[in-house]
Amino acid sequence: MLLYAVRHAQSLANAALDPGLDSALSELGQAQAQRLAERLKSQRIVAIYSSPFRRCLDTVQPLAKARGLPILLRPELCEYHHVAPGSDPRRAIPPVESILQACDATIECPDHEGPLVWPMIDESLSDLIARVQSFVAFVKGRWTHPEDVVIVTSHGSPVARLIEAWLTNTPGPSFRFVIDNAALTALRFHQGVSSLVCLNEVSHLRGLPSSIAANYHDDLTIKAVPPSNYW
Repeated sequence: MLLYAVRHAQSLANAALDPGLDSALSELGQAQAQRLAERLKSQRIVAIYSSPFRRCLDTVQPLAKARGLPILLRPELCEYHHVAPGSDPRRAIPPVESILQACDATIECPDHEGPLVWPMIDESLSDLIARVQSFVAFVKGRWTHPEDVVIVTSHGSPVARLIEAWLTNTPGPSFRFVIDNAALTALRFHQGVSSLVCLNEVSHLRGLPSSIAANYHDDLTIKAVPPSNYW
């Protein structure tokens, strides 16, 4: 089984145009989402899982519609807000019903046990790690055919923790990952062995302008000094 972990395309918040926690994609982000759909169109995709945040759903909606697949909501893929526990218990995203109405390609994941409940905005880092570990275990057990391809779209911190959970028995922020908007990280699970195929692959974005926060220039050469997308 092959899993593509995708950080959402550039949002209005990433472009400093909207401070909201659930912002939509920017114009560049919409173009990145289209490039992502084109890049993955030939893959044998069996499932598309997503965080319920609008920027993640909008990132994979072109791919889902092109392939005739639903976007499956998973609370384990929610954003991690780096808010101190106890400081702000409010939820950052709308209820499930509102999300389903806003994005017609989205459905509640039929494999999710129990109701969909989003993590609190002030969850601890250990809670983030635990929920991502749980999702990784679910995916490895759910998709067992060698040619299955699964798409997962989430946010910087959850994607970084997913990579660690995929590869190690004790995931945690022991080292950092560079993960840009709309970048692909490919992870394989074959005959009980977990492997990293590629990290932060952005060749499908060639020809699009890079954002200020990107780790690469417009020609895809890498910046020597790391910008903000670093988990």
